Amino acid sequence: MEKASVSVKIYNSTYALTTSASEEQVLKIAAEVDRRMQELAESKKLLQTDKIAIWTALDLAAERLELQEKCAALKQELQEKCTAMEQEMQQKCIAAEQQMQEKYTAMEQQMQQRNAALVQELQELQARYERLLAAVRER
Repeated sequence: MEKASVSVKIYNSTYALTTSASEEQVLKIAAEVDRRMQELAESKKLLQTDKIAIWTALDLAAERLELQEKCAALKQELQEKCTAMEQEMQQKCIAAEQQMQEKYTAMEQQMQQRNAALVQELQELQARYERLLAAVRER
């Protein structure tokens, strides 16, 4: 991305910043730093710009660290939830596979029973046919 110069005013001083960030983003960041410095100067009764800047930097760094820790905790929680969901899905898949296997086994047994019944019926029909054929031949 191409770098551009952006002019910002922070704590009554103007700075020309060369950055690849958008002007809108740089202005928002500068406005936040300015606001923080103004608040700190007022709340801590500080007059020296360097001390105000250091306090502001420390506050921002502390917030950043806190946010990083929260982000890490959220990532950990998300990872744990994903792992739990994955385990639950695996268990459900195993249960579904078992159900399918049980249904398949039951259907296979039914088919074997039906096939045995059909074989028996066919044998009975063949025997009847042979009896009828023998009776016809005797006449």
